[in-house]
Amino acid sequence: MTKTINLVTHSGQFHADDIFSTALLNLYFKHKEPKTKLKYKRSRIAADIAAADIVYDVGYVYNPKKMRFDHHQNEAGLARENGVKYAAFGLVFKHFGSELIGMISGEKNKKVIADIFETVEKKLVQHIDGMDNGQLTYTQNFKGVDIFTVDNYYRICKDIIDTSNTRLLDKKFFELVKLSESMVGNVILYAIHKEKEKVLAVKAYKKSKDKRIIICDKFYNFNFNKFPEPLMTVYPDTLEGWNAKVVEKGEELYDARFYFPESWRGLVDAELEKACGVKGAKFCHKSGFLIVNKTKEGLMKMIDLALKK
Repeated sequence: MTKTINLVTHSGQFHADDIFSTALLNLYFKHKEPKTKLKYKRSRIAADIAAADIVYDVGYVYNPKKMRFDHHQNEAGLARENGVKYAAFGLVFKHFGSELIGMISGEKNKKVIADIFETVEKKLVQHIDGMDNGQLTYTQNFKGVDIFTVDNYYRICKDIIDTSNTRLLDKKFFELVKLSESMVGNVILYAIHKEKEKVLAVKAYKKSKDKRIIICDKFYNFNFNKFPEPLMTVYPDTLEGWNAKVVEKGEELYDARFYFPESWRGLVDAELEKACGVKGAKFCHKSGFLIVNKTKEGLMKMIDLALKK
């Protein structure tokens, strides 16, 4: 006989919080108990909430042992150390996330799983939680530009529906759950990949003789600003040639420790060869953060000249 798990979240207008919580639970049980049937109900009725196996974003109770994950009650401990308050998504992820990561990655090391967990928290979960609690996790840098986030998109999807039409609201809710399931899965895969790349990147750092220039066998999605010396990374291009990319000062900042000379910027091929005096020079980004040469030898000559300038 097929096992059935009854899950309840609130009815009425939906938000990214309850949508992503549903998506995460779908992913978890697909990996944990693929034959189990999940029966969802959107309701605020006390009897429905009491009868459910798992309740989230409704019910005014946070008790993981009883599978209750609401955040609307006045309760201590519903905020992270950085001040971002927990919403249902964060509470559900806090309880199910590490195990889900382990199932997807096959990883057994608790420290590695914890690092992957933190990446998913930073990249996705805290943004959804913050917005649901009225906390902005971004800054608006330009006037006349409306902020477009996942949360805002889901609000748009809600606002195009007559909120008195519960059938259409439910239909759109589960449509967005499918989209969110893909997002959650991809962010977890990204975090797993990033953790693997970190191990290889650290090896490349240790092997590089001149710690200002990190020689890699491929591009690594890793910011070498974790170390004090690196100014740039060198790696083969996916098509042809070799690239040198500067190391950024922060994780999300477009501000680097080093830039290639202004006289090279925006130039390509013959013009760049003439400007730098190195054969095979192909490209220098107009912002000065990337150069390309046809050969590794040529690229290293360009780097040597740039460092002397």
